[in-house]
Amino acid sequence: MYKRLVIKVGTNVLTRADGRLDVTSISGLVDQIAALKQRGVELVLVSSGAVGAGRELLPERPDDGAVAQRQMYSAIGQVRLMELYRQLFAGHRLLCAQVLATKGDFRDDLHYDNMLNCFRALLVDEIVPVVNENDVVAVTELMFTDNDELAGLVARMLKADALVILSSVEGLYDGPPDGADSRLISFVDPADRDSDRVVQARKSSGGRGGMATKLRIARETAAAGIPVLIGNGRRPGILHQLVKGGWPGTVVGGAGNSQRP
Repeated sequence: MYKRLVIKVGTNVLTRADGRLDVTSISGLVDQIAALKQRGVELVLVSSGAVGAGRELLPERPDDGAVAQRQMYSAIGQVRLMELYRQLFAGHRLLCAQVLATKGDFRDDLHYDNMLNCFRALLVDEIVPVVNENDVVAVTELMFTDNDELAGLVARMLKADALVILSSVEGLYDGPPDGADSRLISFVDPADRDSDRVVQARKSSGGRGGMATKLRIARETAAAGIPVLIGNGRRPGILHQLVKGGWPGTVVGGAGNSQRP
């Protein structure tokens, strides 16, 4: 049984086809996270969706692709997203907390130690940290590739037992996920590079990264002894499989790490 998990949820799990927040999907994930908490699992949630939440509140602008526009959407969307998480977790008598980070926070020793101490305190008090990139202040050299990279860094910082990455597909495929001949890759040995040639680099419609990015982050995380489980966040009860066993997606191998910071 896992004792400490980092769970990353992608934009396409949290939003509908029109880009608005999918409250039903988010509520279902919170229910599953609460069930894990009841089993005594320490858990950190890395959540996308702030920019989508911002677009829900503010009409589209002509320069929607501009950096300043994305920053504005993120700034107002974080409030909407966190309020939704607060309400949903409160329904399970749980508190959540917002943690915003840039890549620079993992490079600076003082920032790193301060963030680690914050995570420690939140987990001791059984509060669910909800982590996202600080889009408002991040510039190009301090931006993560996407939240998969952020989740991998958090998992290594906390020496998690596993990193779970939830997207809108079942896992890694040896071709396009919607291709008739494509097959799910159920296990990837971090030392085996063959999967690099077949995993698609195509990005999802709502995120910055893609499956190739997920595989790279998963390899780096698994190399630190932390297995990575990639799965479909829209599959009903996906997180319950962490208790039942038999992960329905892709596992990128790793022995796990029972140490604690």
